[in-house]
Amino acid sequence: VDVRFRRVHTAETGTFPAVRTQALSLACNHCESAYCIRVCPTRAIQRRADGFIVVNAAECAGCGICREFCPYDVPRVNPKTSTMQKCDGCFARIEQDLQPACVTLCPTGALRFGDWDEIQREGSSTIDGFNNRAQTRPRIRFVTSGWTAGQEAR
Repeated sequence: VDVRFRRVHTAETGTFPAVRTQALSLACNHCESAYCIRVCPTRAIQRRADGFIVVNAAECAGCGICREFCPYDVPRVNPKTSTMQKCDGCFARIEQDLQPACVTLCPTGALRFGDWDEIQREGSSTIDGFNNRAQTRPRIRFVTSGWTAGQEAR
């Protein structure tokens, strides 16, 4: 049993006969105002200088409070270590000028990664089926139209 950092959610919109199904591949949104950081009693969850939110397993008590407060249901208990885990943005790959694994492995090319300062005004901050929380300010954008920044690998 392993922890899956990216999950696909499906959402249906519209009414018959104009029904639309959309698949959303979601992981940690590395929110600007992350609840997980605020509620962690051991301070095991921290934001790195580059914006990625990471869990220090050595400090984690495995209490699950971070998961209870995350509006995106992201942190997961690793059954082998009894500590919480979540997507760390593949910061080790980014530091080597590589794309995150999910971007590299996405079979459709739907996932993109770029500098947040360049892409935060692109696309849309929410779409149907996405649990957007104005309070957390997720660092995610959905390609709608007119996307210009973040097209190239870093």
